[in-house]
Amino acid sequence: MKNKEPGVRLFGAINRSVGVKLFLIIICSIVVLVSILGMTSYTVSKNIIKNKVASSSLQTIEQASDKLDFLFGVYESQSRQLLVDQELMGQLVAYNGPELATAEKTRISNSIVERLNSMVAADKRLYSVRLVPKSMDKTKLVSSKGASSLNLTENSNSWLDKVIEANGEIVYIPAQKKGLFDLNSEPTMMIGRLLKNLNNPEKEYIVLLEVRDQELSGVLANISLAESSQIMLISNDNDIVHIEDSNLLGSKSTIHISGNGEESKGSLFVKDEHGKDQLVVYKQNELSKWNVVGVAPVSELVKETSSIIQITIIIIVLSALLSVAIGMFVIRMVGRPLQKLSSLMEEGEKGNLSVRTDFRGQDEIGKLGQSFNQMMEQISVLVNKTNDSAQHVLHTAFELSEVSQKSSTMAREVSVAIEEIAQGAMELSIEAEKEMTYAENIGLNMDNVIDSNSKMEESADRVYQISSQGTEYMNELILKTNSTEELTSSMIGKVDRLKESTISIHKILEVLKAMTQQTNILSLNASIEAVRAGAAGKGFMVIADEIRNLSDQSKDSINIVQTITSDIQREVEETVELLLTASPLLTEQIHSVKEAATIFDHVREEMDLFIQHNEVSTTSIKELNQSQLVLSESISNVSAVAEQSSASSEEVASIASEQLNSSEKLVILSDKLADLSESLKESLILFQTRGKGE
Repeated sequence: MKNKEPGVRLFGAINRSVGVKLFLIIICSIVVLVSILGMTSYTVSKNIIKNKVASSSLQTIEQASDKLDFLFGVYESQSRQLLVDQELMGQLVAYNGPELATAEKTRISNSIVERLNSMVAADKRLYSVRLVPKSMDKTKLVSSKGASSLNLTENSNSWLDKVIEANGEIVYIPAQKKGLFDLNSEPTMMIGRLLKNLNNPEKEYIVLLEVRDQELSGVLANISLAESSQIMLISNDNDIVHIEDSNLLGSKSTIHISGNGEESKGSLFVKDEHGKDQLVVYKQNELSKWNVVGVAPVSELVKETSSIIQITIIIIVLSALLSVAIGMFVIRMVGRPLQKLSSLMEEGEKGNLSVRTDFRGQDEIGKLGQSFNQMMEQISVLVNKTNDSAQHVLHTAFELSEVSQKSSTMAREVSVAIEEIAQGAMELSIEAEKEMTYAENIGLNMDNVIDSNSKMEESADRVYQISSQGTEYMNELILKTNSTEELTSSMIGKVDRLKESTISIHKILEVLKAMTQQTNILSLNASIEAVRAGAAGKGFMVIADEIRNLSDQSKDSINIVQTITSDIQREVEETVELLLTASPLLTEQIHSVKEAATIFDHVREEMDLFIQHNEVSTTSIKELNQSQLVLSESISNVSAVAEQSSASSEEVASIASEQLNSSEKLVILSDKLADLSESLKESLILFQTRGKGE
């Protein structure tokens, strides 16, 4: 807490002093504006220099690319000369001949090697020249001095395949630490071309011009963007083709360049692995399609701008000193008069209205002092008048208090009388509500009786309908029973006739039975006569046997029919006995049905009388219900009048109570007004409207 006290005191001093505020505002505004102007100038200058350096560096890289184009153009020309040299092509064909003598083969090989050595001797930038057979046969390799045999690896085979696929076009092979075949003592790059032979395609050769990588450094040696800048060649696959540090050859570049078409050259600003800004300018080489890239630290390019920031700091310090001087002048001219005026106003706050300023100036401070003096004069006059008015208010307050007390006493008496009236009206309203409740209960019971009568009337209607249906069913049953009696009588007659028929059948069967016996006698007689006739009567004897058999069969059939007829006759007799027994029962049933029909008629007549009496009772109950509604409405009107009277009494009582409260508040306000007058009088005593010497 003790460490914070100085800061708190400083903040309080700033908050209480206008002069200190103006002093700080002037210092901050001048210093901030100068700082912003200086830093803006520094930033703009730095950006301009960066853009200018980037533009000039791009031109330098373009010149380097042109130098490389010239160098690569020379080797393209040499490879093209080998391609169109018919003598060399003939020697290569002969050298690959299968029937060539050893001496001749050695002579041709020495001639080709001598020519290749002359090319290497004429250009110190060439490390070697190789003629590699398309079949990759090491025995047919021809190379200049400095070149070893073939060391075919996956990498070398890949590049040789690309040269073959180029079909006579130049292929640029990036620099590698020990050459393409990993046999050299220093980094070299290669330029390859297929020497096409349309007549003997199988005897084609690949010419490889091997260039020292340090010679590329010699071409780019005079190109510099800054003290610690570096120039490199980067392929389109972002592989480092050439760089001053040969250990980085073949590795991936941290700078990504996509220079194709319209973007074949340009500049950009990137950050390195340490987070420092780097300027990168690039130009795509026309022949090799490699990107010539220059990298330089931005800090070296814009180091001349450090003088601008130094001058800016000096100007900021000078502006701070100047702003302090201006602030002190403002405090003396503005802060001190305002502080004096503040002290005089504090005296006036304490009640001393005789204080005056002595400002003589014509500026805003002087006018403020004159206005302060006039204000104190006006306040003095106002205090004197207020003192006089306070005396009158005090006298009026005493009179108002007496009148208010009398009004309060009368209002209290009126309020008591009105409360008694309201209580009587409330009791009347309560009794009316009780009677209304009884009337409503009677109405509910009448409604229940009406509902019960309605349900009884509906039940009587249903009983009447059911008795009517029962009467109809009994009439139909009588008709059906009469028909049954007629059918029974008819059946008895038919059964009697059937009995007579069975008797006739018995008679017929007796006749047939007698005929059967006679037939047997005749067949017996015929047999006897046949026996007497001897051989002549054998046929007649057979016929007699057949007739006897038929007679026996007829006899059996007649016996069976007679048995069946006897059974039928017996059953017919039993049926007749049953019908004779049922006939009296049917007669009694018809009599009972007729009596039931008579009973149903009496029930229907009684239900008609019951419905008529029920309708009369329902009508009487409805009239009673109407009378109850009229009674309930009358009681409701009485209750409403009582409630209205009670509400009016309560309203009057409320008004009287409000008047009583108002009277009491008026008494309180009168007391407060008297107290306020006393307080105002005491407060005005504190003000001094005249000086102590007057």
